[in-house]
Amino acid sequence: MSDHIYQAIWNEDADRFSVSTRNVDGDWTDMTADILLDEQVKAKGSRQIDLAANPLFARVDFDKMAASDLYQSFIRLLDNYAVHFRDPETISPAERDEIEGFLDLVIASRPMQIAFEHISAELVRDMTAETFRQDLFRMWFEVYTNFFRGKSTHFCTGFEHVFVGEGKYKKGANSASEKGEISGYHSWVKFALDELNNRVDYLGYKYDLGGPGPENPHVVTLQMVWNHQDMTGNLVAELFKSKGGFFVGSSPACEFALGTLAYYEGLHGLLTNQKKRVQLGEGKFDLVMYHETTADGSLGQHIRSFYPVFLGDGSTRTDDSGNVVVRPRTVEMQNDGPLRILSALPNPPGDDQGTEWVEIWNAGAADIDLTGYELRDKMCRPQPLEAVVLIAGAVLKVSVTRATVHHMQMSNRKGLITLHDSSGEMLASVNYGQAAEGAVLTFAERAGGQG
Repeated sequence: MSDHIYQAIWNEDADRFSVSTRNVDGDWTDMTADILLDEQVKAKGSRQIDLAANPLFARVDFDKMAASDLYQSFIRLLDNYAVHFRDPETISPAERDEIEGFLDLVIASRPMQIAFEHISAELVRDMTAETFRQDLFRMWFEVYTNFFRGKSTHFCTGFEHVFVGEGKYKKGANSASEKGEISGYHSWVKFALDELNNRVDYLGYKYDLGGPGPENPHVVTLQMVWNHQDMTGNLVAELFKSKGGFFVGSSPACEFALGTLAYYEGLHGLLTNQKKRVQLGEGKFDLVMYHETTADGSLGQHIRSFYPVFLGDGSTRTDDSGNVVVRPRTVEMQNDGPLRILSALPNPPGDDQGTEWVEIWNAGAADIDLTGYELRDKMCRPQPLEAVVLIAGAVLKVSVTRATVHHMQMSNRKGLITLHDSSGEMLASVNYGQAAEGAVLTFAERAGGQG
């Protein structure tokens, strides 16, 4: 097992910033810490509602950051990328020099040395330092095209998505500031700098598992707005993230080492549902690693995303081997919001492949853009929805394709269907018992007896 390697990488991070949160009385636990993290209040869930009166970072020792070659080298890379995910990305000779300088510092760090020693001994036998460096450049910095769910996204790089963030602008926006969504953006250093320069607005914390920062100051899960400005300071787009997060205080070298190890373990089938469950310090985390998806649907040689999910103090159940015990989800039923699961055919006559379906009803008064939405089964396997706008009162029939064994599969008995938005937030959930062959199950009644 490699769990102790992740812990060793974490423990040997000599460039970490110390972090303090507030205690139950509202006082700082350690006023001398490099970072004072002020999570304040739970987010409301809307870009228009900001309940956090103060910045997330009440204080950061930027003098310490300015004195660090590692942090300064990392910061220089942040300006090399276009925000809009469709804008072309190229690497100039000067930018390549900056990348190579940063890699020099990362590879020399103890966290990356620990990662390399394990990777070369257990995963890629006899890997040389030169080959490892080439791999690091490719996985983090090389520009590639991603083919996730059959759709191509050009000009991707792992570094940009994970540490800088990308903007997905909404089509047809007619306001002075175009609305859009944030993709990636999992760096506390980037957020602290953007907050210092009024480029981001912290809206509050957003934890589904574990607890807010006072339970573990080295991670934050949040809602945020990123104000994308042009070179003259004019607002170009207001980008919203309904749920995002990042480690706090860990150095770029440590985060690179954790992500690099997870990347190699993913290629060797050692992740569970693209996650690695680890203990880092006093916290339990899922390290989520998404590889590039190639045109044929296989795992590519580039990183698409990497980020931590805080699970709490380590009380999450695992088996004796340390592997995650996969069990069907227990979910509180809800099916009374604007989007509802109307009906389903979980047991069609004949072959189930492509003949199961679920109907989704927009019971609200406003049209809803379903881009990035998905259904999930009791094992959390997804069925992506078509990127359409579902008008108020309309119904969308979604075919359960069973594209791979990792996609949604409806059970003939004791099934669970959940509906999630593009951030993963659950909007509706229904369950059912035995489903007779050919029987359409109804979960909601439309006004006027329709359905």
